[in-house]
Amino acid sequence: MDLAMSLHVSIAGRTNFMPLPARRDAAPGAADQASKPVFVIDAGLNALFSNRGAAELAHDGLGGPDRFTACDKDFMARLQVWLKRCRGGSAIGETRLPLALRSGRQVAIDAVHLASIDLFILTVDDPESAMDRNIAQVSEACGLTPTEERMLVLIVEGLDTIIAAKRLGIAPTTARTHLQRLFAKTGTARQSELVRFVATYVEEAR
Repeated sequence: MDLAMSLHVSIAGRTNFMPLPARRDAAPGAADQASKPVFVIDAGLNALFSNRGAAELAHDGLGGPDRFTACDKDFMARLQVWLKRCRGGSAIGETRLPLALRSGRQVAIDAVHLASIDLFILTVDDPESAMDRNIAQVSEACGLTPTEERMLVLIVEGLDTIIAAKRLGIAPTTARTHLQRLFAKTGTARQSELVRFVATYVEEAR
């Protein structure tokens, strides 16, 4: 699990959280944009750390500067039961809990108990955000033009070329031309194949 951070314990025994240095070839802010939202809390739901992605979910009712909260009451109840069971030694140290954000978007929280220091790491698995990141990576790797990238977004949403053309304000024939260029640049041949290519895209290590 890439938590975009490292842990170390000071002489006084207090746990501190230090961000990992960004890759030298990465643009400023690229690490935050690529990483999943992460929270570190204790058993009392006190918020000890959150990355930029986590902070951006505050408007969706998730997180908090001092105390971890969520607008989904069912999720909070399940989380608190799991935290209590972890501390009592009757639960495994990992779980996955569904969560409905304030916007109605469905995500999942992958929770891990760091038993040695009795802290909990919560990672947000948001398929929508993951797809957005993949589209941006595919666009850069395949050299898409801005219009081709917008066309790709609409195709991933499940729109056909006629509706996509209306959304983009272009002729259907132009939309089909953009789609053919997307096929050529991504090595795909059908819209379903193109969507699968984006959904499963993994950026090559540089």
